[in-house]
Amino acid sequence: MNKNAPTLGVLLLAAVATPAVSEVVPGTDLSVHFESGQIIGSGRHINMLRVPVINVKTGQTTFYDAAFKFTFVPGAGFEFEQISSAILSPPLAVTNLVTGLYKTTDNQCFELKGPTQIGARSLYTLTPQSSIPGCFGGRLTAQIVSGAASGHPDIGAREIVPFLSDQYVYGVISNRGFGQDISINWEENELIGLRQSGDNLIIGLFSEGTDNEGKPQDFKDPVETAILTRVADE
Repeated sequence: MNKNAPTLGVLLLAAVATPAVSEVVPGTDLSVHFESGQIIGSGRHINMLRVPVINVKTGQTTFYDAAFKFTFVPGAGFEFEQISSAILSPPLAVTNLVTGLYKTTDNQCFELKGPTQIGARSLYTLTPQSSIPGCFGGRLTAQIVSGAASGHPDIGAREIVPFLSDQYVYGVISNRGFGQDISINWEENELIGLRQSGDNLIIGLFSEGTDNEGKPQDFKDPVETAILTRVADE
């Protein structure tokens, strides 16, 4: 471990003080956009998903997933211990969801079932699963339909649709969540999005609260995110 590595506190202060802008790597034509990635913390790990690296001359974009591991030194605080990254093949085939059993970090278990063909789209269902040893069945249920948000049979009429990213496939919650990773904040009729990253199923919640008419208030970016890891079928 590098004793001279910056502490986590220094890095966080620098992040707060620095505007969210891209930065070209010295000596290259590559511009790194950490501000466009998705940051998720778990234990001693910080994961940054789909960080764009852009060739400023050609405009070509390559996406990376990066993982940062920290250790804690008494009297010094958090320090880097390990960094790893993996290149993703663009474009990400978000419609290629991998069905099966998944578990959250707080041991909720779910099964992603499907696909069932509905016209040119595919229907998936996410339901609680309590048969996996070591975890309990969550409560969240949802249905997800592949394809673009525009023209989506379940969410096509929602005002947020023109602003939604194509990096997710979207659906609607039919039964609210319960737990830590997927909590009671995940409520009926709210908008969710799914995308696959290896053995991880990333679920974003795109709604929070209600408007003056009592309808879910939607956002173009996730207000909460849960990462589920695929487990072997029992």
